[in-house]
Amino acid sequence: MPKAKSHATIEWMDVDVGGDIHRVVLKGVPLDERLSVRERMEWLSDAGDGLRQLLIEPPYGEPSFCVDLITSPQHAQAQAAFVIMEVMGYPFFSGSNTMATACALVESGRIAKTTDNGQQCVRLEAPGGRVDAHVALVDGHVVSVAVEGDEAFVQAAEQRVVVAGLGEVDYQLVWSGGHYVMVDADGLGLAPDQAASAEGLALAGQIIEAIQMDFNLRHPSLGDVGKPRFLHWMWSQREQTRGDWHGIGATYGHPGVLWRVPTGTGTAARMALLAHAGRVAVGASLRNTSPSGATLEATLLGHGLVGEFASIHTRVVGEPRVVGQVSLDLASESPLLNQRNAHWLLANPSG
Repeated sequence: MPKAKSHATIEWMDVDVGGDIHRVVLKGVPLDERLSVRERMEWLSDAGDGLRQLLIEPPYGEPSFCVDLITSPQHAQAQAAFVIMEVMGYPFFSGSNTMATACALVESGRIAKTTDNGQQCVRLEAPGGRVDAHVALVDGHVVSVAVEGDEAFVQAAEQRVVVAGLGEVDYQLVWSGGHYVMVDADGLGLAPDQAASAEGLALAGQIIEAIQMDFNLRHPSLGDVGKPRFLHWMWSQREQTRGDWHGIGATYGHPGVLWRVPTGTGTAARMALLAHAGRVAVGASLRNTSPSGATLEATLLGHGLVGEFASIHTRVVGEPRVVGQVSLDLASESPLLNQRNAHWLLANPSG
């Protein structure tokens, strides 16, 4: 049996997407790579959750941070795999996290550039399956990433839940990398500038917790994927010209985080609602802008079927930027390892 290391050294690159930090961990985390990418995610969410806590909690992080752990792929067509970690747990797929991961892999040289001025496709594997990231470079640096990944679909339309002290709240449930609770914010009298307030965060949390109480839906192919922990606030949306939609939206992650970026999966979920209502055709676009002013744009590429549910394929575009690179060295006696039950980080990788 290999001896434990005396230090845990973790290397990551911080990438900004729409004002939110995405920590792409490039080196220093031992995992059993005989497991599938989904099984690695499940192990991390249980015995290995100390890593997530270490990187999104003080003193090294904050709850709004996202973590993307690079690991080896199992899919024959993937160049790398990644596991996503957020305040709400471990999503199967995420648009902004895919953008950040592809950006970091190219900017760090982990995936070789095929051009300094142009586009290249980075093929990745998330716990939910394969995803393509089309990376645009100018003068050798990433300027945008377009993600084509998980299919989104309306799993339960026109739902209603009773929230204590509030009454009945209407919502729709959409799968988009996770269960998304889609709520008309205007209908509840919530203004965009109130969503990140203590009252706005508490309201989103109350709705999520009320829905979780009796929730038992499963994903048609992925099976048990947990209870809803995402809520997407929707404000006014309108069709500027034919097929060109603009809206204001914000994604809440339970507990207690409203991200600055409207999120790629939240934007795709909103496009799924438009498609479900028959209001968009292939080629239509949706510019989803958060209250803080960050925008992601989704384009409807086509239709599919997930189990019995009509689904959509989208391409979501964002502009990730590298903030910096960090190497964190923790000695075996570090209280942070004890507090987070993370001494497994001292293990030497084994096959």
